[in-house]
Amino acid sequence: MYSKADLTDAVTRLFRDNERGPILPMLADDVVLTLPATLPYGGVYTGRAAFDDFFAHSPGGGPVWASFDIAVDEVLAADDHLVARLTNTAVPRATGEPVVFQNLWLFGLAGGRIVRVQLYADTAVVAGR
Repeated sequence: MYSKADLTDAVTRLFRDNERGPILPMLADDVVLTLPATLPYGGVYTGRAAFDDFFAHSPGGGPVWASFDIAVDEVLAADDHLVARLTNTAVPRATGEPVVFQNLWLFGLAGGRIVRVQLYADTAVVAGR
């Protein structure tokens, strides 16, 4: 079982430093990561390895984003979840024009572990709208 302070620190490090190591043991074996289906990389990813693989290959430098910088605005802890509010500055390959947008990641907790993760994002920014 991990403390809220440990979980909050691991989520912060994931987004701020792209450091996956601290969060991986905190994930349930069958953790479910859900991204909006309207994103090119959207879908449901199940398991610790799938979570690790997604974050290892995202977001900048891939087929969607030429660059992608994340600022962690805050990570809030509640009884059964954490909320990470981010501001992103990115350049979509489709337009080549920089955009700034916010998104929110909701981490569901059970038994001191992360059991589900969901991204809430402005998906229109990917299409340059």
